[in-house]
Amino acid sequence: MELSRESFQEEAKQFRSSMKEDAVATAEKSIRLEKRGNVGLLVLDQLNERANKLSTANMLRLFEIWTQIEDDKSIEALVVISRKPSIFIAGADIAEIPKLDSSERLMKLQSVFTYLENLPIPTIAAIHGACMGGGTEFSLSCDYRIVSDAPETKIALPEVMLGVIPGWGGTQRLPRLIGLVPALDMILTGKTVDGKKAKKLGLADKIAPKEVLEEKAIAWAVELAKTKRKRTSYPGSQDLQGKILSTVPGGNWFVFEKAKKDLLDKTKGNYPAPLAALNVVKKTYGGNLQKGLQIEAEAFVELIKTPECKNLISLFYLNEKVKKDKGATVAGREVKRAGVVGAGVMGGGIAQLFAAKEIPVRMKDIQWDAVAKGYQAAHKVFKKQVERRRMKPSELDNAMARIEGTTHFGGFQYLDLVVEAVVEDLEIKKKVFKELELHVRKDAILATNTSSLSVTQIAEAAQSPERVVGLHFFNPVDKMPLVEVIRGKQTSEEAVATVFQLAKKAGKTPIVVKDSPGFVVNRILGPYLNEAVFLMAEGLKPSHIDKVITQFGMPMGPCTLLDEVGLDVASKVSKVLYGAFGERMKSPQLMETITADGRLGKKVNKGIYLYEKGKRGGEDSALFTKLGVKLGSGSATDEQIMKRLIYLMINEGARCVEEGLVREISDVDVGMIYGTGFAPFRGGLLRYADEVGAENIVSDLDLFTKDIGPRFQPSKLLQEMAVGGKKFYS
Repeated sequence: MELSRESFQEEAKQFRSSMKEDAVATAEKSIRLEKRGNVGLLVLDQLNERANKLSTANMLRLFEIWTQIEDDKSIEALVVISRKPSIFIAGADIAEIPKLDSSERLMKLQSVFTYLENLPIPTIAAIHGACMGGGTEFSLSCDYRIVSDAPETKIALPEVMLGVIPGWGGTQRLPRLIGLVPALDMILTGKTVDGKKAKKLGLADKIAPKEVLEEKAIAWAVELAKTKRKRTSYPGSQDLQGKILSTVPGGNWFVFEKAKKDLLDKTKGNYPAPLAALNVVKKTYGGNLQKGLQIEAEAFVELIKTPECKNLISLFYLNEKVKKDKGATVAGREVKRAGVVGAGVMGGGIAQLFAAKEIPVRMKDIQWDAVAKGYQAAHKVFKKQVERRRMKPSELDNAMARIEGTTHFGGFQYLDLVVEAVVEDLEIKKKVFKELELHVRKDAILATNTSSLSVTQIAEAAQSPERVVGLHFFNPVDKMPLVEVIRGKQTSEEAVATVFQLAKKAGKTPIVVKDSPGFVVNRILGPYLNEAVFLMAEGLKPSHIDKVITQFGMPMGPCTLLDEVGLDVASKVSKVLYGAFGERMKSPQLMETITADGRLGKKVNKGIYLYEKGKRGGEDSALFTKLGVKLGSGSATDEQIMKRLIYLMINEGARCVEEGLVREISDVDVGMIYGTGFAPFRGGLLRYADEVGAENIVSDLDLFTKDIGPRFQPSKLLQEMAVGGKKFYS
């Protein structure tokens, strides 16, 4: 459905009558048409907003400008540019996605870009900064694209991450432009490419420094205006593999089948959007554009009705909330210099994280061997970034130069913050803090990276306990997005705000929690991991337990997770939780027996599973025979396995809310999604609980309590919710 000028006028009239006057006025001020000689300059600068977004008001404003350009014969070429410092167009207005509930409505918005594509003059998108979703689709509707070479320039179609597909022509125009294989790679994964990669793919025609991007774009437009040369052909993929496949009989069929297999392997069929996107491209590739747009719109509308879409959009808003959060009632201080006490893998990982954000770091340990391990851990992360071309070798050298290794406290008096990352032992940590305080400024923040010990007790060793705060990074530091900021009994608001702000600067997602054994994530994981061992003791195969949970949507099963974390580490955390919460957290005897046998997990190539060169093999049947467990003899059904594991986490999550460990219910969901990879398409642990219903969960927990044991006893909050028919999220 293409809008004519006449039908547009009617659409605009109806829209304006239903909107507040300020919405229309804002769109007019946010998108304006300027002239540079015979070149029109479409300037995007969303009023009072950090980012440009494509709301319905803005889309109709664009359509209005297209008609102005048609009427103004002095405009012979058009350049589209953003005035935001690091954003071209962030995408569609997410709040409006649920309103796109009919394919007819969506196709009218698609027509805005079709109209742009059909303008009689050449058009250029000059892209600097983030160009996401609808912004990318906007640029694809232009004849040409010039991008900046700045690191801020990122181009993507991330709609699948919101449970939908590109709905404004992305599934149609991207494959035409860069070819089937690379287009599917972007559309099905939401993959981001920088300016250089965009140029290599054919997604961008030219690349320029950001300082001269506008100048170069206008000069190019002037040249194009002389010949009125619009794009008349699409080069397709620059990738040789894609070109070969397109010429081989059945080559495209092979591409689609391979993509489908890879998707199902990765998502277990839990995410409908990537499969829908694949199906749309398969149906429309090489066909009529207008028909393809209709098929795209119909698929989009069906997806917004799915619970996965609703949950992923709710997760998007949780992310936006964290971005705006300060973590405390006061502003934090900027950390210009940092220190890490305790090198090794974890300390080196924290040092690398700070150095990557241009924060100089002093990394101390008592032995040079340990310091060397810290250097190696940091260098390993940077080296991977170089190998993936996300960093230049010279940038690696500069980043490593920001890390200074030492075996003494010299220079610590200049640091704004020091993170302790020594062995997980309360007395050792206390000793470190007592000594550390003698060598730092009186206003320096002291953070502990403990994963389960009391921050309040650690702070007792300090003369100024108000500046001691928990800063719990998850391993591996460079990959795990969550950071728990733990507030001890005497921790100041400034200390909380400072590390919260630092975590966000480091690219992490922080949540603030009260001091309690295991904090939030490890406390919730504790009974989950214990239960996996109980299930093994009953004769369930670890591989089967893991399969049930990965099909549920977790990135890895609990048995694999135990091996990844280290069975000795999990056992230590379990003992801390048992000491604090009693029998419901007691680890199965089987866990002690396995660790006593020297099976500590992946790091020693044997745990619950056997490993070779870091790759997981099968269960070691000899181990379970030795333990007196007959694998495969367990009688629990897949549904029972799932409920015993997941409902225990829900139960403990409810207790965290009940005890006021988190500021908001959503912090539990943020923690579990970014700290454990809890199935994002389910919206989070407690949002999933709402979907199941407290009454159903309590009923199952009661049955498990009766049949298995008191560790399943429903929490007080869950019982109250079940009786009152309440939900975590109203």
